[in-house]
Amino acid sequence: MGLSAIVVASLRLNAETWLDDYPPDIREAFGAMSEKARRQRIPFAILFGSLLLAAVAFGLGWLFSADGAPGSGHVFVYFFVVFTTFNLIDLILLDWLWFVRFQPDFVVLPGTRGLAGYADYSFHFRAFLKGVAGTIVVALLVAGGAVGLRLLA
Repeated sequence: MGLSAIVVASLRLNAETWLDDYPPDIREAFGAMSEKARRQRIPFAILFGSLLLAAVAFGLGWLFSADGAPGSGHVFVYFFVVFTTFNLIDLILLDWLWFVRFQPDFVVLPGTRGLAGYADYSFHFRAFLKGVAGTIVVALLVAGGAVGLRLLA
């Protein structure tokens, strides 16, 4: 939930910081991201990445304390489930329910109200599928790294 809170906080501060994640018609109508929004993205990206790394470290610590020497398959499944859970929360709660269905004013970029992209469930589902692919890659990397660290120890 911490990652979702960072997303919501950054949207409330300036939704333009998420411009690259908006549907194409909205990005086109809005235009280029301002320099201010580019600067505002940086602390949120650092916070998001730090929280993600902390979750990985905590998860690995928990796995090794609970299992002693988890295999790469065990580590992969654990992180695939953890990251996919975030991806599902993002899809269902943030994207479909919040962005598409309720559409609070602060997620609507100036000059883009009423565009079709705000009601495009399939755009968000495709992003979810890309997230699943990314999750597989990240979970494989974490699993490989965890097993490699265990072998070095």
